[in-house]
Amino acid sequence: MSGQNRFAPPSSGQQTIQRSDLLRQLRRVGLRRLTTIVAPAGYGKTSLAVQWYELLKQDGVNLCWVSLDAEHTVQEAFLLALIDALQTLLDEDGGDAGNLPAAALLSVLATRLRKIPGPLAIFLDDYHFAQTDATEALMAKILADLSLDHVKLVVVSRSPPRFPLSALRLRGEFKQFGVAELGFSDAEARELFAGKGTQLTEEQVGSFNRRTEGWAVALQMVSLLVSESEESDRILASFDGGGADMGSYLSEQVFEHLPEDIRQFLTETAALPAFNHSLLEAVLAGSGNADVIERLNEYALPVTLLAGPGNWMRYHPVFNEFLKQTASRRGVDANRVLTRAAQWFEANGDIDRAVQHAISAGDANLAARMVESAGGWRRVYATTRGGTTLFQALSGRASEIDLGRFPLATLGLSIFNAKAAQLAAANHYLVIAERAAAGDEILAKDLRVVRILLALYTDHWASAADLSALENDLQQPDGMELIHRALALNMLSYNFLIRSELDRALHYGHLALRAFRDGGADFGAMHLYTHIGQAFFLSGDSASALSAYDELICEAQTNIAAGSDFDAVGQVLKAEILSMRGETEAAAEMLGWALPHLERHDTWFDLLAAGFMAEQRTLRMSDDTLAAHAAMDRIRAVARRRGFDRLTRLIDRERGILLMASGDLDQAIRHAEANGFGAQTITSDRANLLSINLRGATPAIFWTRAYLALGEPEKAREVFDRLTTRQAQRPHVPRTIELALMDIGILMAEGSTDLAAARLSDLVVTMPLGDYRALLHLDYAAGLGELRELANHPAVANVTRRRLQALLNNAEAAPQSAGDDPSSFTGREQMVMELLSSGLSNKEIGRTLSLSDNTIKFHLRNIFTKLNVSTRTAAVTAARQKGMLNR
Repeated sequence: MSGQNRFAPPSSGQQTIQRSDLLRQLRRVGLRRLTTIVAPAGYGKTSLAVQWYELLKQDGVNLCWVSLDAEHTVQEAFLLALIDALQTLLDEDGGDAGNLPAAALLSVLATRLRKIPGPLAIFLDDYHFAQTDATEALMAKILADLSLDHVKLVVVSRSPPRFPLSALRLRGEFKQFGVAELGFSDAEARELFAGKGTQLTEEQVGSFNRRTEGWAVALQMVSLLVSESEESDRILASFDGGGADMGSYLSEQVFEHLPEDIRQFLTETAALPAFNHSLLEAVLAGSGNADVIERLNEYALPVTLLAGPGNWMRYHPVFNEFLKQTASRRGVDANRVLTRAAQWFEANGDIDRAVQHAISAGDANLAARMVESAGGWRRVYATTRGGTTLFQALSGRASEIDLGRFPLATLGLSIFNAKAAQLAAANHYLVIAERAAAGDEILAKDLRVVRILLALYTDHWASAADLSALENDLQQPDGMELIHRALALNMLSYNFLIRSELDRALHYGHLALRAFRDGGADFGAMHLYTHIGQAFFLSGDSASALSAYDELICEAQTNIAAGSDFDAVGQVLKAEILSMRGETEAAAEMLGWALPHLERHDTWFDLLAAGFMAEQRTLRMSDDTLAAHAAMDRIRAVARRRGFDRLTRLIDRERGILLMASGDLDQAIRHAEANGFGAQTITSDRANLLSINLRGATPAIFWTRAYLALGEPEKAREVFDRLTTRQAQRPHVPRTIELALMDIGILMAEGSTDLAAARLSDLVVTMPLGDYRALLHLDYAAGLGELRELANHPAVANVTRRRLQALLNNAEAAPQSAGDDPSSFTGREQMVMELLSSGLSNKEIGRTLSLSDNTIKFHLRNIFTKLNVSTRTAAVTAARQKGMLNR
């Protein structure tokens, strides 16, 4: 079934009986959160669903129809089908969500469902084809989401759902229609037989209907038999009513009465999931049967015309099963038919269906060859939606494939498994591809870019030799397709970014962005905003970084959905800039939802590091030490779960800095010694290489500050000078500012006030401190007065002094330490607390202050921590007892 056809109710050329009684019952019951129509094949489930759909359409209900099949057993494919179905109800472009993992797709689906006014009825036809534990889990999550109460699901299936239904039953939100309800009534059976078998009485039809338990397909087929027979009584009398025998008997009777060319046509096409005239001309070439399709309607066979363009049709599943068995008995080579169909789909550019038919034909090597010819691993990026479903199909049959013959497809399997966090399997396929490509200079380029990509997923460093070779590949573009070139440029941009070679990161980032755009891969292009934005931020150009992140957020919300992974990525990176500027409330609002989103979904080290540091900055500038420690605990668990050792080390070092900043110097030093950055690591060049440690403290930075806090400026100077002189390249701008402030602090401790003032003056003149003013607050949380005195030093020019004083005033305006007086709340927290004491809900507080629910939760969490309570009522009581409320 083509993609366009599965999103509209099927139409049929068969006589349709209006299920009036059932429709009245459905209308009386009304739309529930979940309605199931469950029965074996042939009971008219879809027919009833279509009639109900049309009735709801007349009532003005928002409607979606999704016809499912076996490809939707994969969570991603199942969610994508639902997302695509919604597009008819949304005014915006659906965008490209195909490369997203299941958790992210579920978030996208929920976001789009919330945009559609209720009630919204979603019909899931042939749900049994997609029914797995994985898809059942998705259904359970959708039904458990209280924000989606306006969404009403109608499941049409041969088997009942297995997800929990008790809560829905208790709320009266579940209704099931089964065999007992779906069986034709005697009146409906008489309507079906009207004008057929004139010798039959109403009693005979009613008796037969009861013996068949109202099975629609049995009634339909028997009505065909008796319509032109003189022996209607004998046909009914000989029918024993057994389930399996009934299907076999009826199918054989219909089949045997057909002309031979029709019978041959039916058996030769039985293996095809769906067909149209063009496909049949290719599959049945030379048999003379391709034109028989035009005559099928003459025999009123159970063939369903599918909605949408192309005039696609399929056999009723019961009839189709009989035809497959008959074809096997007749010696029809179903695999030959499926193989020809696969080749037809390939020739018409439908690689997904080509591979599906090749797999069904039992020819996994043909499927792999098709993927190889279509670009292999490039299919992951080159298509509108991404080609992960192709590699899902190949992955299930990989043991049957001679992988060495198809290195590009094997590399696709490597990428597919890396995206699925199956890193051992990803490396396994990479090794196979490497062996297959040995000595092939063209394939060596593919191997190189995929190898570097896997390094990103596993948080390992690509070698300098690989990067150099990748640059050389780009200078010799023969055999390098556009998407290949774009990904190579992308990898260079990222790898030069994490090495602090920011000009090269920007250069390759802009080239990669254009290459992805030229290749029509907008989803791939969106990744580049993350590299380009960070390169700008670290270069000192926060305005350009914000512009890049705003572009990312805009494209993510427009092309995918608000709340999608890419939206969260953009928000987290933007929050890093805002927190560095001291705009903590705006940063906290973004981080309130976006950072937990990234922690739960697919991401990589740099994004989590940026979000972690931004969150720490906002909490520390609010002097919320307890919340800062809690945030470290949370994200450290994420780092360990994902195997991001660099992130774990970053968090451990920042905890040492936090302990020191809060006055727990002895504990900070014990923590450092216990967590791998004790005094002996001061001399470790790699651990202290600032070009690869873009964020957070290194061991030498920690110990410089520790020695200053211990009152040992000589040791602090020794460690600091060693740190700065061992750097092979100039640190990025935020790090340069941080080091300058540390140097000034050491000079002041050494009594070199004149030199400290000169250094401070130079810093104000040469660096964009306004965009990085949080560093002033965090490095001098207890020494802003000293900086203010230094600003008044005669060596500091008047203009510089005024600018510096403005920055210091901004930093000093941050909330003071938490305590039992009202100043322990920020201004925003005080407003939230006042509204909370009035009995307002989170939503009402948010509306009053024009803040989101997540921001209100963020403030309440901080309030609860400061008051050492866990409930709203306890918070109000504690605040009143401490005199922290105005009323």
